[in-house]
Amino acid sequence: MDHKTFEKLIPDFLQDRLDNNTEKAFLEHYDHCRSCREELSIQFLVYAGLPKLETGETFHLQNELNERIEQARETNLHRKRLGSAAVVLEILTFAAAGTCLILWMAYR
Repeated sequence: MDHKTFEKLIPDFLQDRLDNNTEKAFLEHYDHCRSCREELSIQFLVYAGLPKLETGETFHLQNELNERIEQARETNLHRKRLGSAAVVLEILTFAAAGTCLILWMAYR
């Protein structure tokens, strides 16, 4: 992922609207690109910090951003596991259907 794509995806990331593969690439780029981490921090301040300033809430920008990143990593991992489980269930369903068809044909 390049810098321009990363920056374009920040609003969708902050609103948890990235698909699993895009989010994974986004997080990998985040891990290796200092300038994009800084850009995400700036946009996170605007997205999450300004509303809190307006209401007088206290917050710690970096801690909240770190929590958001960690939450995204965990969600991405869970989605990946669910996707794998869905594939296994699909295979088992086809195997069961095939077995039923073979038995039905054998005993007709």
